[in-house]
Amino acid sequence: MSEKLKIKGNKIKILDAYWENDEVAIIIILLIVNYSIFGNSKSVPLKKIAFIFDALKKNLPVSKLSVQLSSPWDISDGLRKKIIVAFERELLEIKNPQTGISFSLSLKGKHLVDQIENKNILPELSNEIKKWSVEVTNDELKNQYLIW
Repeated sequence: MSEKLKIKGNKIKILDAYWENDEVAIIIILLIVNYSIFGNSKSVPLKKIAFIFDALKKNLPVSKLSVQLSSPWDISDGLRKKIIVAFERELLEIKNPQTGISFSLSLKGKHLVDQIENKNILPELSNEIKKWSVEVTNDELKNQYLIW
């Protein structure tokens, strides 16, 4: 089983199948949290998770970020459920709920992310998440209007 699985087919259709699969969507949320924590930040605000998750789902390019930040943003159905499931499975921790909801990885979640990276699972998607996590800053999202 050391062989890498190569997925062939229409990239959009393959990605559409990811969003219907709660397990993969939870992995994507964990990767967003993992790649968004750098520097002094210890957690990731819900707004950032929602924005990046939705941008990935819509298959949007990072180069159009300023255009995307300038208009209201509809959040995907089911994101809340997926975050709650990840929390109930003890993969995410809630931080500072009195100042705004943000999340960090639990030890179990960090272990899962490490396994995903070590086994090179979903490498293209991981690279896209890395790009979005670096490009989208918390300051840019402060004025972003998200429609839930």
